[in-house]
Amino acid sequence: MVKVPLHKIAKISANKSDEVALVVEKIIDSDAKEVILNIPRFSKLADSLTNFHLIKREANLLRKKVIIESVDDKVIELAGVAGLESWNPILSRSRRQFTDIVSSRQTKEETDEDHIKKNKLIESVKHKPVHRVAGIKVRRFVWAAGAVGAVVVLFSIANSVLPRAEIKLTAVKGEWVYNDSVRAEKLGLVDERIATVPAQVFSEKQNLQLSFPASGKKLLEQKAKGKVTVYNAHSSDPQPLVATTRFVAPDGKIFRLVKGVTVPGAKVVDGQIIPSTLGVEVIADQPGAEYNVGPISRFTIPGFKGTPKFQTFYGESQEPMTGGFVGEVAFPTEVDLSKAKKDVAEKLEATAREKINAQRPSDFKVVDGATQFTVLKQEVITESGSSNFGLAGESQIKQIAFREADIVKLLEERMMKESGADYQFKSFTITYGNARSDFNLGRLSFPVTLKAVIAKKIDAETIRAEVRGKSEAELKSLIYGLPNLQSAVIKLWPFWVKRVPKNEARISVSVD
Repeated sequence: MVKVPLHKIAKISANKSDEVALVVEKIIDSDAKEVILNIPRFSKLADSLTNFHLIKREANLLRKKVIIESVDDKVIELAGVAGLESWNPILSRSRRQFTDIVSSRQTKEETDEDHIKKNKLIESVKHKPVHRVAGIKVRRFVWAAGAVGAVVVLFSIANSVLPRAEIKLTAVKGEWVYNDSVRAEKLGLVDERIATVPAQVFSEKQNLQLSFPASGKKLLEQKAKGKVTVYNAHSSDPQPLVATTRFVAPDGKIFRLVKGVTVPGAKVVDGQIIPSTLGVEVIADQPGAEYNVGPISRFTIPGFKGTPKFQTFYGESQEPMTGGFVGEVAFPTEVDLSKAKKDVAEKLEATAREKINAQRPSDFKVVDGATQFTVLKQEVITESGSSNFGLAGESQIKQIAFREADIVKLLEERMMKESGADYQFKSFTITYGNARSDFNLGRLSFPVTLKAVIAKKIDAETIRAEVRGKSEAELKSLIYGLPNLQSAVIKLWPFWVKRVPKNEARISVSVD
């Protein structure tokens, strides 16, 4: 029995990770003269057009026809550019039905009987009515026309949606260095001629009281203190009272006026006297806890005794007198006091710096030497009945600050004066030295070192507007003709696009 080859077409499938050499080897191993090569989406073969040129070259050497089958548009595009026939099984139908296609690894042979049956089948097709054959051809033409139409529509959409232009420019660059001093002054201006920038003075006061153990002892005699309201129910005339004027409580305890005052005159309404009042500070005549009395409804003024004013001038305390004490209390030694003052000063400074840093806007910079911290006063406070003593402190912190943006502006103006107005800073580093400060005048002077990369200006927005709609040749002529250009990278995408889009949103221009 004579055996003849039944299949003249073979279908080969490539994996996503297959290298082109492996795929070519599969084509070589196939006995078929016509090979359908199925390439999946995201295949490694789609990384380069060279892969498809290589497949085309090997197919020609083997005298085989290779048809690319894929649902990946990029694969179809690359195959077409390389001169390979290709199709997408979703968008079009095959010119053949591949129900009889097998892989190159599966080689079958038909018997003579199979061959006879095949010839009969072909003969029967030849004798079918002409109108049925014509109908088949019409349907095939309709399907082909539909596929071509779909491709045209997709190509039109791609041309309106996909095109992009990317232009990366590198300007001519150089170096510029400044290593000199700058002065910052309150009410100053940015002036590159004399290297000055405006300064601002920030100030913050802080109070703090802490308690510390006292290792010493001493006898303390302390007088009670308080407040008294003085009434004038005598006449409309004001009444002066000298310092140490006595006020006597009902039990005979004497309190004295701390400083001289004048009690205003009473009001007379319809012949009736409405008393005037005045609050005053008083201190006990003697030290001791027994003077911690009150409130007291009426104090007399013995200085008016024997006159009508004795009844019409009087005092009243609405709160008790406090602070009277006689006895031994804890008292700080010099060692105690020295340690306490140091602790209070450190805590005052830490709190003051935290507050002033929070107060100062973030765009202001403070260099070393531009901060002044001063302790204004420290006062020892004895705590009665305790083995501790208190230390109250008050401090002030001042800072002279400037905006770093003003420094950069100043130095960029100086750079343009030296290098040319068409240069600008592309990048820079800046460092500062210790400042010499005058906090009374709000002035400081400090060293500045700036190292900058400078480049000639290229206006990306102007270029974006100028290249709209230009051909690839016109684009290159315009870009490579820019006077301040060092190098350029121009990309039009997808690969078939030969003209810059007219929509500026699809044009990217960056300048380094």
